Amino acid sequence: MVFLLNILYFTYLLRITCYVLTIVFAQSLKIQVHAEITLSEKSLITIIERQDNFFSQSKNRDSSNLSELSRQAQEIVTAYEVHISQNPKDTNALILFGKFLRKVGQEEYAIEYFLKADHINPKIAVVKQQLANYLVENGKPIDAFPYFIQTVDLAPQIAAFHYQLGNFLFLFEQDLVKEGILSKKSSQSFMHRSFRESNKLEPKNFDFALRYAQSFFDYPKSNKENALSVWKKIEEDFPDRSDLELQYFKLCKARILLELNRNKDANALIESVSSKSLQEAKNSLLQRLKNTPNKTQKLEEKLKQSSYIPSHKDFLPSDPHLKKLQKLTSRLIEEKMLMQFQADAVKANYNHVGEIEIEFSENSLKSLDD
Repeated sequence: MVFLLNILYFTYLLRITCYVLTIVFAQSLKIQVHAEITLSEKSLITIIERQDNFFSQSKNRDSSNLSELSRQAQEIVTAYEVHISQNPKDTNALILFGKFLRKVGQEEYAIEYFLKADHINPKIAVVKQQLANYLVENGKPIDAFPYFIQTVDLAPQIAAFHYQLGNFLFLFEQDLVKEGILSKKSSQSFMHRSFRESNKLEPKNFDFALRYAQSFFDYPKSNKENALSVWKKIEEDFPDRSDLELQYFKLCKARILLELNRNKDANALIESVSSKSLQEAKNSLLQRLKNTPNKTQKLEEKLKQSSYIPSHKDFLPSDPHLKKLQKLTSRLIEEKMLMQFQADAVKANYNHVGEIEIEFSENSLKSLDD
């Protein structure tokens, strides 16, 4: 059940991350606009504004405005296609159109534009991220791994990329170990480091801070004193969280205190938890406390941390797995039969369940290699 929830959470995370990065990416285009802008830049900004308006209106959809939303969807798709046909090397447009298609559930078409952008410029982090997402969602986590690695290498300053890499390493640890890419210990420490980096880059992001703190439990060799400090810092930095969350923090600290043989302190925290939702976890810790001998053990083993924590740089060009990138991309292109769609052959329709249906006429297909 926990694994299923993690999978669902990761899928949700992918979509949220993609949406957030789309907004950031789109806004960056606006920020970079100076007094003198080109016609192509103006065209793309107009499409972005139209797209923002469309998603805003679609939140309040009903049967009376479906036809209007369909018209707007058609205009957006057509506008992107016209812009790209006139500016075939515009990677910004290719990425934004791909993200738009992903957001409306057209992943199979979206990947075409990400591959095209990657062909034009292979050093765009968000493109590597999108290719990785596509591979994961299609059951190919091993192929996705080098793309996630290069995403972090190309944009090490973006916390969301480290966060996503950490989740990937957590969810697909068994696959990576089975293929001999990482040992179990290396996978866990790499995951822990990724969450630590995301928290370091965005310390005010609660999700990043919480997942970093939780990763101490996922990595048995982590430093327990550091773990205790991190959980205390969450309480200090986010005092306005719900009462249930604050009690959850107490149980997490108690769990660490038990590992540090500070049974009396652990018991005080456990007994202070009153939430019915946490009773099962509370009773589990109390049972563990009851079965733990109250004697001093060598804390060196409890406190020690792995002497070596791998980072993404260990998997850069000299690593054979990363060298597969070019072959993997080529295979993706073959599998997808990379196509370019002519604007006048695209039909978009907004249906009653809030999904955009897009149709492409077969005779409109043209190889992107042209």
